[in-house]
Amino acid sequence: MRLGWRRTARRAENGRLTNVKNRRIMRLTNRHFRREPQLAVAHPNSFYPELTDDRLRLIAVLLLDLRYSTLREMNSPFDDNYTREATVFGRQKNMLIDLAKSGEHSWLSLTHAGMDVTFNIDRVPCRFFTDDPKHPEKSGFFKRNAVDDLFAPDEGHPVMWRFVVEKAIAEEDEDRVYFFGFNVYQERVAEWMYGAGAASLHAADRNVPPSADIGPAEVDVRDDESAADPGRAKTGNDV
Repeated sequence: MRLGWRRTARRAENGRLTNVKNRRIMRLTNRHFRREPQLAVAHPNSFYPELTDDRLRLIAVLLLDLRYSTLREMNSPFDDNYTREATVFGRQKNMLIDLAKSGEHSWLSLTHAGMDVTFNIDRVPCRFFTDDPKHPEKSGFFKRNAVDDLFAPDEGHPVMWRFVVEKAIAEEDEDRVYFFGFNVYQERVAEWMYGAGAASLHAADRNVPPSADIGPAEVDVRDDESAADPGRAKTGNDV
């Protein structure tokens, strides 16, 4: 945002200067203050084919299952929201580290084991948070560490990827996991979602499977005997 001052004057009908005052001029130069068309949001594998539904779902399910089991255990009189959420995060972090190191999945690797744990799905570095998926508030959400270092050829391409666990607000709601890709302006350009009762978002504008060739329905003409007795069932010998 750029601020400036412009001296303006108002003259009376006889042309004499009667009032002079300073007026502040504001010019919006920051893109976050300007109204611009929103970029289209696509499926993650529109940018990286390795970000398949199966791989994303596996990580999402593990994050949710561990969250559920931990919250069930943390129900002593000495537990509160802080102890529960801190324990959930710690277990999720350690689970991802252990899974990436195990070699169980050739496409999953560990690149950073700190508190800002970073793991790769093939060539794509990812991190995870528990936050508001639409308006993230965690201070480190958009910070990139040394291995979270994708670069984009244009502003419509994601440079950072985040798994976001959304906590259920009401008892009848359910926790969900989102997977977002953000561009250099921290705008969401890719999105995928998993919930126990909701289908994940699938790729748009992808190849459509070919239609199956289904022949015309077979219609037989009933003989006189069948027409006279509707209750008589046809057998293989009648054909």
